[in-house]
Amino acid sequence: MPSLFSHAHEPDYVAPRTSEATESSVVLDVPIDQAFDGFTDAVHLWWPVAEQSVFGDGSHAALLRDHLVEEAEDGEEMVWADVLEWESPEFIKLHWTLGQDLHGGSDVEIHFEPVENGMTRVRVGFLRVDASDDASDESFVCDWPLILSRYARFMGGASKLD
Repeated sequence: MPSLFSHAHEPDYVAPRTSEATESSVVLDVPIDQAFDGFTDAVHLWWPVAEQSVFGDGSHAALLRDHLVEEAEDGEEMVWADVLEWESPEFIKLHWTLGQDLHGGSDVEIHFEPVENGMTRVRVGFLRVDASDDASDESFVCDWPLILSRYARFMGGASKLD
């Protein structure tokens, strides 16, 4: 029987990232079904791959029923997130895994809600990682406010509710 007080090698400690739950939202002048379809079916047209991808310019994102993926020009594919829930046209829940293996990944929730005059509010809930922690490794951390702004621009721009 091994000794309870042996001097076995201790595993490497990986400090958890500093993060906080946060949310970004935008109101679009389109009905809920069009907002959902623009986010899901047309993600390859608006996702900011120059700033928010692994393969960079020339690649494209695709939101499939099971995964959010990036495909490089040479056909190489990388899974960014698993689709946990898909309730068209109201809700998508992703479990973001790319670069997060040591940290367990995180969930991203995208809500599509009808508001006045046939418009739609799109809310993205996510964990914001402290920028100082982001620089400490090679993981890919999403800038959801940037991503949401590119999506809004693709959908015709954000509307203001007064």
